[in-house]
Order: sequence, then structure tokens, then C-alpha cells
Amino acid sequence: MAKIKPAAFITEIKNNIAEKDAVKANIVLSHIAEMKLSVQKEALDLFWQSPPEFAIPLLAAVLDKFPYLSSSFPDLKERLVARVLEAPAVFLELLQDTNSDSREFLIELAGEIGLDDAFHVLMAILINEEDHDLLEKVVIALGEIGDSGAAANISELLYTEDDSLVAAAIKALGQLGSATAIHRLSEKLGHKQELDFAILDVFFKVQSQEAIKKLNNTLTSHHAHIRSAGKERLVSLGSKALPVLTENLLQGDPDLLIHTLNVMGDMGDEGAIPAIKKLIHNQPRDGNVRFAAYETLGRLPLTKGAYVLAAGLNDPVDNVRSAAAIAIDSNYNEILAAGLKNMVRIKDSEALDLVRTIISTQSGTIFLDLLEIDFFRQYALEYLAEKAHVEVRDYFIELLEKNDFKKEATELVGGQKEVVESVETAKKRVVAIDDSKMILGIFRSMLHALGYEPFIFLEPEAAVEEIKKMRPDAVLTDLNMPGITGIEVTRRIRETFSKDELPVIMVTTQNENQDNEAAKAAGVNEIIHKPFTKEDIGKALARYLK
Repeated sequence: MAKIKPAAFITEIKNNIAEKDAVKANIVLSHIAEMKLSVQKEALDLFWQSPPEFAIPLLAAVLDKFPYLSSSFPDLKERLVARVLEAPAVFLELLQDTNSDSREFLIELAGEIGLDDAFHVLMAILINEEDHDLLEKVVIALGEIGDSGAAANISELLYTEDDSLVAAAIKALGQLGSATAIHRLSEKLGHKQELDFAILDVFFKVQSQEAIKKLNNTLTSHHAHIRSAGKERLVSLGSKALPVLTENLLQGDPDLLIHTLNVMGDMGDEGAIPAIKKLIHNQPRDGNVRFAAYETLGRLPLTKGAYVLAAGLNDPVDNVRSAAAIAIDSNYNEILAAGLKNMVRIKDSEALDLVRTIISTQSGTIFLDLLEIDFFRQYALEYLAEKAHVEVRDYFIELLEKNDFKKEATELVGGQKEVVESVETAKKRVVAIDDSKMILGIFRSMLHALGYEPFIFLEPEAAVEEIKKMRPDAVLTDLNMPGITGIEVTRRIRETFSKDELPVIMVTTQNENQDNEAAKAAGVNEIIHKPFTKEDIGKALARYLK
């Protein structure tokens, strides 16, 4: 067709409207882009004033073909919506027309409007249509309309091989937010990592009781990445998640208890304290549970009942005593001070263990308070000068100087020089990765005592990058960490180093077959279960470091 002049363009449109000739009007409108703005506006106004059965399909076709017109005429889409709401039957008839070139646009529009009347038409398309691109738009529209009756049919799409369609189904089910939708999403977990994260994001966004329970269930997942991501979202929920987490502490599963305590510690909500104190009072058998309980209390504002922490100093497991010491240091009071001073004055092996624990955990408040006791001062300074890691020693030198213990600080500096001169410099280097500062402190002291040079990392991402640069002699890594798990850390290390070139030892509270298999597949040399001792770490490293 030859180029149409503006006057003829408008005249033709008027004739088409008068004759209700939609076919010709559609042909003429295909040239609207050739017209200047004033002519475009005049033409669109004419359609706006025409009957809805004529205006709706043509305005939809124009917006579908020339979406930029919405920028030139911001009220154009609003006008179309107004006509749709004025005559929904016309819109629904058009929506069912399988020959309409604007069908995808109409489906999207139904969703944007939230048109309840379109629900049954869209459901029919969902059931009968096979084109994935069209189905994706239908699913999104149904999610926006929000009728929970669509949940069952949309859920079936979670198991297609088209990830885009699956992602649309996940989003739509999240918008529905019904118990059925949440349940179906939880059944999908564990198939693909990216989709797992999208589902967990839905649970976090919905925040219904059902969604929070499903997030809580991730703590017992067989997949490390699901546990880690679930914990992060539970922490972000804060007090909303506390009731279900508190119920977890009544269960007997050690892994569930540990993960729950970790979440409570990261959350920092003092509402968790009574339940944790009750757990400690019941004296759980598993040392990892006791460790996690004391570690968590050390991170919470324990304003009352801090005396419960004292029992941890007599625990048979070294790591538990360390956790209790740090918790006491954070909540130090006169009652706790009196108890510790009595323990030190006995001058037995338990007193010596207590001194070493206070030093290795850098419990500065306790340390300063116990300096008045001759036995403590003498043994602590000797241990710091002769056996402590240099970073630990430097911490206490600075602490002493700041608190006017100049003489003791000077003695340590002098002792440090003598020790440094006698120590061999060529130590094997071992990297330790864990999201617990306390565990890292324990690793540092143990590795130093075993004769290795420790390098500790709280952030696994940073650890992987540094490992590739420095090439240590061995790596110790936790399994459950935020961001990336120990399994993923190992995979990334294996991109550069083989199992023979760089041994990786996973140290974890978990003993899941699926975790163990995934760790071995990623390239882990060995798995050690917490609570570990210096001897456990020493024997494992000796197997690989000659």
C-alpha cells in the first residue's frame, strides 16, 4: 500500500468505525507509526469513542504491535483497561479466539488487571494448550489473578523440562500462597539448586504459617545447599520464626537441634534464651548439641540466669568448654566470677584446663579478672609465652597494655622473642574454613599446638580465592556454611588442585549419607565428625602430610 496522507488516514478510520469494518481498520492502523503524534492521538481518540466490541480488539492490537505508544500516550493502556472492565464479555470472547494475533498480549493484560472473570478462560488454555511460551504467560496471569483454584494445575508444570516454565509456575504458586501451593512447592525441592533457591524465596516472601514451617523443614533436608539457604531465610524472618524454632528444641534429632541453635544465634533474639537454657538443663548427650547451645547463648543478651553457663566449664568435651568460656566472657558477673576463682584456686588439672581454655578462646574479661590470683597469673603468662599462637599472644599483650598491666605485657614480649628465635620457620600451612569464629579459634590453637601454621577463614568465598593463590598443604572445611557449602568449596578447589596435590578434610556435625556421598564426589579426601579433638585433627593431617 502507498504511503497514506494524514487526512486520508483519519478519514479512512472514521469510515471503518462507521461501517464497523474491523478488518480494514486493522490494516489502516498498521500505518499509525508513520503518522506524527497529533495524528496518532486523533486516531486513537476515535477508537476510544467507538463501541467496546470494536475498540477493544483494535486498541489491543495496536498496543501489541506498537508497545512504545504507551510511552507516547501514558493513558492509552488505562483507556483500554477501562473499556475491558466496561465490557468484560467482549474481552473474554477475544481471549478465547485462538486465531487472534494479540492473544499473548491479552493474556498478560488479564493478569495485570487481575480480571477474575478471565480465570476460567485462562484455566481452559492452561489445560489444553501445549505451546510453552503461551503457557508461561497464562501461568503468570493466573498467579496475578490469585485464585487458589489454579494451584493444582499450575503445580503439574513444576515437573516439565522447561526451566522457564517451571520458574513461572514457582512464581505463580507463590503469588497464590495457599497451603496447597506451598505444599506442592516443598515437594519440588531437591531437584535443581537454582529452582530450590527460588522456592525458598517464595516461602520467605509469603511468610504464612505453612510457609514458615516449610522453611523450618529445610533444617532436616538431605541437601546441604537447601539447609544453608533455609537457615539464612529463617534468620531474616526473625521473631516470626521463633515459635517453630523453639518447638524444634523439644525434638531429639541432634542435627535439627544444632541447626536450630545456629539459626537462633544468628537471629540474636533474646526470646530464644529460655528454651536454650531448658535444653542445657536437660543435659543433651551429644557434645555437638551442648557446644551449639553454649555458643548460641554467648551470642545472646543473657541478662538473667547466666549461672547456667558455669556447668559447661566441667564438660568432658574440650570444644564445649571453649564455647562455655566464651559465653561466660560475654555475660560475666559476680556469681560467675566467684565460681571461676574457686576453680582456679584448687590448682588441679581442671584448673590448668580452664586457664588454657580462657587463653585459647581469648576470653579477655575473665583473663583480666583472674590475674589477681597468683597461680592463674603465673601459669597463664608462661603458657602465653611458650605455647600460645602468636596472634593469641599479641591479643593478650595488647589487652594487658590497655588495662595498665605493663609489667606482665613486657614479660610476654620478652618471652615471645626468645620463643620466636627457637621455632622453625618452615611449617606446613593448613587452611581452616568455618562460619563459626569460635570453631576457627579452636582450629588455630589446635593446629599451632600440632606444629602447623594455621590460616583461618570465616568467609568461604574469600578462602577459595586465597587457597588458589597460596596453595597450602591441607584444607579443613566445615560442611554447612552460608553462601557456599563445604561441598561447593571443595568443588572449586578441585578446579585447580587434585586430591593428591591438596588434601581437603571436611569437619562436620552431619553424618548424612547423601552429604557424605556428595562430599566425596566433590573431591573431599576425608570426613571427620564433630566434636573433634586435637588428636583427631592431628591423625587426619598426618595421613596426608608426611
